[in-house]
Amino acid sequence: MRITALHIYGFGKLENVLVEDFSPAIQVFYGENEAGKSTIMAFIHAILFGFPAKNQQDLRYLPKKGYKYGGKVIIETKDMRSITIERVAGRSSGDVSVLDEQGNPCDLNDILGGLDKTMYKGIFSFNIMDLQNLKLIDAEQLGGYLFSSGLIGSDQLHKLSNQLNKEQEDRFKPQGRKPEINKLLNTIKEEEKTVQLWKAKMEEYEQLLTDVTRFDEEIKTLQQTKENITKKLKHTEAMLAIQPLANKAELLQDQMEKLGDVDSIPVDGLARLEKPQTELGFYQAKLEQLTKDRKSKEKDLAELHVNSQLLYQEEVLKNLLSKRPSYEQAKNQLALLSSEIEECDLQIGNWKRDLDWSGFQEAKIEELHTSLSTKAMLKELIKQNHKLSIQKQRLDDQFQVTKDELEMQEERVETLEKELLPADEVLHMKRSVAEQEKDSLSKNIAVTEQLVHQLERQLKAQEKIQLAKKKNNQYTAIGILSFGFTGAIALFLQNQLFLSLLFFLVFGIVSYVAFRKNASEEVRTGLEKEKKELESKLEKLRAKFFSSGAHEKLEEYQQALAKDEQVNHLLQKERLLLSQSERAYNKIIHQFEEWEKENFHFEESWQKWAQSIHLAHIPFPFMEEAFEKVTRLKSTILEKKGLIEKRKHHERLMEDFTSQVLEFLKEIDWQDEYASAEQTLGMIGKKMDEEKSKQLKVERIQESISLLQEESTTLEVHIEEARKQIQQLFEQAGVQAEEDFRMKSHQLLEKKELERELSLVFSQWKQMEGAYHVTLEQSKPLDSWKMDKERLERELIILNESYQHLLEKRTATYETIRQLEEGGTYSEAVQHFELSKSTLQRHARKWAVYATAQHLLTKTMDFYRNVKLPKVLERATEHFCFLTGGNYVGVHDTKLERKIIVEHQDGTMFEPKELSQATVEQLYIAIRFAVAQVWSEEQTLPFMMDDSFVNFDQKRSDLAIQLMNRLAEQGNQFIFFTCHQQTKKKLSEDVANSVYSFSRNSAVGTVSFRD
Repeated sequence: MRITALHIYGFGKLENVLVEDFSPAIQVFYGENEAGKSTIMAFIHAILFGFPAKNQQDLRYLPKKGYKYGGKVIIETKDMRSITIERVAGRSSGDVSVLDEQGNPCDLNDILGGLDKTMYKGIFSFNIMDLQNLKLIDAEQLGGYLFSSGLIGSDQLHKLSNQLNKEQEDRFKPQGRKPEINKLLNTIKEEEKTVQLWKAKMEEYEQLLTDVTRFDEEIKTLQQTKENITKKLKHTEAMLAIQPLANKAELLQDQMEKLGDVDSIPVDGLARLEKPQTELGFYQAKLEQLTKDRKSKEKDLAELHVNSQLLYQEEVLKNLLSKRPSYEQAKNQLALLSSEIEECDLQIGNWKRDLDWSGFQEAKIEELHTSLSTKAMLKELIKQNHKLSIQKQRLDDQFQVTKDELEMQEERVETLEKELLPADEVLHMKRSVAEQEKDSLSKNIAVTEQLVHQLERQLKAQEKIQLAKKKNNQYTAIGILSFGFTGAIALFLQNQLFLSLLFFLVFGIVSYVAFRKNASEEVRTGLEKEKKELESKLEKLRAKFFSSGAHEKLEEYQQALAKDEQVNHLLQKERLLLSQSERAYNKIIHQFEEWEKENFHFEESWQKWAQSIHLAHIPFPFMEEAFEKVTRLKSTILEKKGLIEKRKHHERLMEDFTSQVLEFLKEIDWQDEYASAEQTLGMIGKKMDEEKSKQLKVERIQESISLLQEESTTLEVHIEEARKQIQQLFEQAGVQAEEDFRMKSHQLLEKKELERELSLVFSQWKQMEGAYHVTLEQSKPLDSWKMDKERLERELIILNESYQHLLEKRTATYETIRQLEEGGTYSEAVQHFELSKSTLQRHARKWAVYATAQHLLTKTMDFYRNVKLPKVLERATEHFCFLTGGNYVGVHDTKLERKIIVEHQDGTMFEPKELSQATVEQLYIAIRFAVAQVWSEEQTLPFMMDDSFVNFDQKRSDLAIQLMNRLAEQGNQFIFFTCHQQTKKKLSEDVANSVYSFSRNSAVGTVSFRD
């Protein structure tokens, strides 16, 4: 397959980029650093094999400006089908669609021949980083690296083999000490010795264990005895705490019996008595205060007098007061309108004086036409006047310039006419020159010069023909020699050495003859000889001519005639320019006449418009200002009429309001001769507010008196209820007076305090019994309980001393056992021994897995080595020989080791580490080209390279490019990325190759075309 076009929707910095017409041979992408070359390479990888996942190290190249992520690549298969592969953002690797020209879906895996991205980059794609990695590889590993590259195009097998060897050696190495398996074998030997040593110590160990058991039983018996004595001691201590509480309870019960029966007193008797007594005093005091307040308010009510007639006219007053703001506003507006009318009269008078319209009536001014059409006509007239003024100025300037040019041209013509030679003198000179030219010597010189010029032209033409024939002879000789060389090789392969040598010699001679053949050389030699003879003859004729002296006079006449002819030619040109200047002058005069006609029409239109607006007496420069004043004057007159109408309206409003106020004053019988209507209305309003306030006070006092009466009745009821509650409490207590009730209440409180204290003692008693888990079965004196406690404490001290002695013996026995165990027991030693053997088996299984993988990898590498490597090395030999100019003639497999060696033309074998860095890179490129060719037998894919010749000198770069051209002629497509002008130029020499150039600024919205 080959790529024919690509379209990038959005990928990294490249957005909406279209590249078409890919070359089927070598497609070059040229641009500066960071222009986007590597981005295009990554884009092709992503479209073919999927976008990198987020957890991968490869760059995802997400768009920077919001364009759609992805794009498409158009390819052409071996069967000439055009297939479009489009991939956009979607799942982890993107959503891909593969369609042919008819829109039918295709299988991308079939198109790529089952190759994944890693395999493709290893075989068909590499960049400058792959070459730079060669410098980082150890010299001893370089041969193995190139061997692995020769198998699958990359060093993956080489890396995997080294990794498997390292994993095996990390686990086991013969005669090694650090690997895990070696360490475990040494550990198992030491642990086996420890187990044997433990078997000898087991008898002494058993006796010590028996002693420890006996000590434990004795300690257990002592602990049981200690627990019994401790329980008795705790019981005695509990009795010492409980006995005082029992004694206090008996004392409290005796005091309660002495108080006698006081339970007839009600609960909370004193509090219940004090509540109704307090309420009774409060209600009686409040009743007295209410009686005083009611008498005071009745007195205030008798003193208030209300004018009911004025209150009856409240609605009429409200109506007049609501109209009062309108009246005042009308009054204010009337004053303002009068002032505005005066201002309008003043402005009208000023504008009339400015326009000289003192006797012009306002009614006639209102009839003037000041519409937009009249104003537009004025602007058009002003515009015409401005245009005519500019035109007049331009014509004046052009007239002066044209006049000056005409005068200057006439002076130049007159000067040239004076420089002309007389006609008879010119005729005499022409005859003398003609007679001299008829002389045979001059004629021979002229003929000889013409012949020399003709021979020079023939020699130049002959030289071009000779170069073309020489180039054709070279191509013919090379073709004959190539054919002879091919035939000689074919005969040599058939073991016909003599015929092969003879065939090569014959065709070599024929090609030499063809190369040296040149029939035009004799013709060129004859022409050069003839040219030399004519040049010699010409020199002789010129010497003879100049020696006669006649040529000096001839030259003088010729110079004079030439100068006269030049003056005559200039004179004709100046006369032509003079006629042009005259026409330009006449044209300006004609334009002046046209301008005067237009200006006359303008004056007529202007006078007509000015008369229609009565402004004919105003000069033109001030007409626009005058028209503006006329417009404003007319507007002010109309405004004045409107103001007069408004003044009449406000006067009518004021008259109506005044008549209504007078009628209202008559109704309420109000007399005030000195106050105005609005002032009187204000005083009546204040009087109305005072009467309303009095009426409101009367209503409030009446309402207060009613409330006070109701509250007094309620208080009398409460006083009676309080007296009843006090009598009921006395009856319940069985007393007649308040003093007896209070004494019984105090006795009841004292009894309750004793009961509360007794309850608290019983509660503490129960808590103590619960805390000590005992019950007071019998009561004894405190001294008896103290003696029992001292006896039990002495017995407990003796038991503790015996217990401590046994603990010391058992600890000494345990120390002896510990010394025998020496950090572990027999079972632990056996357990460690078995655990080490299990760990050894686990590591051995892992080692076996890596050994099996190494064996399978070796088999795989041997398969590639026997099947594909011979073909790769054969192609690599051919490429390496070409790249080195024949210095190296072979690339071989070492057979015993997985390494590559190369053969010099003198038969010497070299390892890659012995070669120069540039030669190693040439070998690497040769192997990569060979791998791609071998794999292309199964599936042909484009070969992508990114500046892979940057470390080569000019000669090596040219050889590498020639090799690429040869491979491209065999049907391989190359996509080459470079930032070097020289590389681009060299690749573009072949017409089959295409070059696409772009800069850093062409990353968005660009379409690339072939250079």
